[in-house]
Amino acid sequence: MTTSSTPSPLPSVTLRGRSGALWLEGGSLLLEQDGVRRRIPLPAVEAVRPAEGPRGVEVVLTAPEGAGATVYRVAHRAASARDAFVRTVNAVLPAREAEEDRRDGATLVEVLPGTVRTAWYRKALGDAALVLAIGVPVVGWLAGLVTLLAHGDLIGAILWFFGTKPLIIGLVLYGMAAKTLYDRAILRRRGVSVLAAFHRHDGKKRLFRFTDLNGVPRECEVDNAAEPVGSGAERFEVSYDPEHPERVAARLPVRTWVLRSLGVGVFGTLFLYAGLYMVPYQLIQVLS
Repeated sequence: MTTSSTPSPLPSVTLRGRSGALWLEGGSLLLEQDGVRRRIPLPAVEAVRPAEGPRGVEVVLTAPEGAGATVYRVAHRAASARDAFVRTVNAVLPAREAEEDRRDGATLVEVLPGTVRTAWYRKALGDAALVLAIGVPVVGWLAGLVTLLAHGDLIGAILWFFGTKPLIIGLVLYGMAAKTLYDRAILRRRGVSVLAAFHRHDGKKRLFRFTDLNGVPRECEVDNAAEPVGSGAERFEVSYDPEHPERVAARLPVRTWVLRSLGVGVFGTLFLYAGLYMVPYQLIQVLS
């Protein structure tokens, strides 16, 4: 009886979600995400595991002891497909000795030439939304200005023209305040508090790193008004949303909240009121 020394072929499994696609091919994982295609050799993979909130799969790369591992995430809501993918890939990962020198798996990842094409309907919808978001306000603004001039209201046209800037400033200030309050409300309800330490500079940005409850290192920016915790290395208390880990906010002192609330309440209201009077109110007066 003879046995074949030819290794059995690797199973062919794929996982595709809204945030990208993963598949096993030729001893590597291929990842398509954010318009980039990457080849991740299996020796560079520490483990593939289910991700929590939102559901999906995380590919954790190898890393030297004490260093943060690179993690790629692909969202996928079907638990059965996700679990099958995780089991299959973990079963074919190469065995490692405990004393083996651990290499940073990110150095083995290869970015393949060419870009991933977005589905035509997604691109069309994105382009249409961008055109509408920019075109509708511009057309409306021009139509209002022409209407005022056609009615011979020169003062109203001048106010319309110069009132656009304070209106935009007021809307932006109130919009930013609303977004901040919404994020803070979410974090107050389900946020997890962790410590973030300074990690690196990205241009003018200062990025801090924390480890979430799943052991995944994550980076964030910290508000300049936040106060450091403890002594030594620069560390800040931040809260993150387990369902959307990119939603992170640092703990701010009460005086910062008071000053910012006053700023939005006073200056934001002044700009918004002036803009509303100089822009839409002039048109209402002419048409009424």
